[in-house]
Amino acid sequence: MSHEQQEAERLLAGLESGAMDTGTAQAIAEELDPVMIYVIVSFLRATYPASDPAATPVLERVVAMTSKDPAIIRNCKIGEQDPISRWFEMDYSFKEYRGRGPELIALIADKLES
Repeated sequence: MSHEQQEAERLLAGLESGAMDTGTAQAIAEELDPVMIYVIVSFLRATYPASDPAATPVLERVVAMTSKDPAIIRNCKIGEQDPISRWFEMDYSFKEYRGRGPELIALIADKLES
């Protein structure tokens, strides 16, 4: 497992569980590939819809991480345009990976490394 994959899994788990503060989340996100940032943010938004009251803390953490650092938002937009992101969205759904975040991260990491 690559360092980037480990950090992406750590960021995803931290945002989901609340076990990571905003500063740490931002520091990790700044170092990740734009595709990985886009995938993590999109995954959390898709699997924790705003209509679900239980999603509020997760979405608040995502907003806190992205709203205080324009570079993260910029990289997320860059990642959205990447062919890997487009491939994923054509062949898969973020919702199908709910509860399987590490598998999603591994799939994307494998594509980034190939």
